[in-house]
Amino acid sequence: MQREVYLRPPKEAKATGKVWRFNKCVYGLVDASLKWYEKVKATLLDCGGTVSKIDSAVFYWYNEKGLTGVLAVHVDDFLWAGSSAFEKTVVSRIRDMFKVGKESCESFKYLGLDLSQENETIVLSQQDYVRMLKTVLIDKDRVKTSPLSSSEQTLLRSKIGQLLWLARQTRPDIAFDVAAISSKIKSSTIEDLKKVNKIIRKVQNDPVSLQFQNLGHNVKFILFSDASFGNLPDGGSQGGYVVLLMGDDGKVNPITWQSKKLRRVVRSTLASEALALADGVDCVISLAALFKELMHNENDLMHTPVDCFVDNKDLYHAIYSDKPVGEKRLRVEINAIKQLLQGGELKKVKWIQTNEQIANVLTKHGASGQDILCCFEKGLLNSSLL
Repeated sequence: MQREVYLRPPKEAKATGKVWRFNKCVYGLVDASLKWYEKVKATLLDCGGTVSKIDSAVFYWYNEKGLTGVLAVHVDDFLWAGSSAFEKTVVSRIRDMFKVGKESCESFKYLGLDLSQENETIVLSQQDYVRMLKTVLIDKDRVKTSPLSSSEQTLLRSKIGQLLWLARQTRPDIAFDVAAISSKIKSSTIEDLKKVNKIIRKVQNDPVSLQFQNLGHNVKFILFSDASFGNLPDGGSQGGYVVLLMGDDGKVNPITWQSKKLRRVVRSTLASEALALADGVDCVISLAALFKELMHNENDLMHTPVDCFVDNKDLYHAIYSDKPVGEKRLRVEINAIKQLLQGGELKKVKWIQTNEQIANVLTKHGASGQDILCCFEKGLLNSSLL
């Protein structure tokens, strides 16, 4: 312990008039999570691991041939992958050092996600989680515009939280609709509860799974970013992006995506698109650095290629033009992207047609989610983007 913590003894200790001082951290203290991580980190480093400089919850193991194992930590849930030699020499030691409650491989549940591995394909889904979702009972006599009671608002928050988890993990097609409902929670009505029920029925009737396949050795990152100006109920603008990993043969694996209200009020469509791209670039650059570190070539001067796709021509021209944009505050974001292009961290920013923008569903109500779901399930993009 780095501080002194005292405890009143329980009655069973028969230590009236005394207090106990902790010699070490115990469960329930705010210090506990830090102390647990320090214990895990020390153990994994002692087993020959290397902690990631990008994500401190990721550890690597290397041999003379390169990467041999990787382990990710989420509190006390470990997820590892590696060679048989890695399991024999490292994982077996970890089993001895920690009390392992349950261990599974190839097909199992991890943090509420259903994972299965067959040959060279990994499938991720949340079908068990989706089946557990319950719609809200609504009195037929209630008018759509009727405000919600405090208990109904609490129920709505609970349902939004359940759907946000789903949208963040496997269902990008519902991300915007859920975000739009959550943006007006204080003024929510019966109509919002009905929208939540509609989303729950949609995900239950239309199951989705994410496919991860072997992409080969030469890969690059693909970023799609999009925004909608002033389309939220409170007048805010929604931004979104999708990050994919693409192999030489054009096949892709989904890496991450996000749909959220832009961090500041903007005055134009150009500004909203630029901020959405900036957020996406910030994410993909960190992922590219993590990937580079993972492949044990952090000393290589070459960057992992990153291609960006936007469907706003004004933004595209602003990035490749020497003429500054009129909005002075926006120049900072544009110039940051220009510098990343000049430095090689971004390979290119390309303009595409709106019907090719798979991030559309992350920023607009009513946009089709079939393109992005098809991309995630089949690992294929529009051939014109290759």
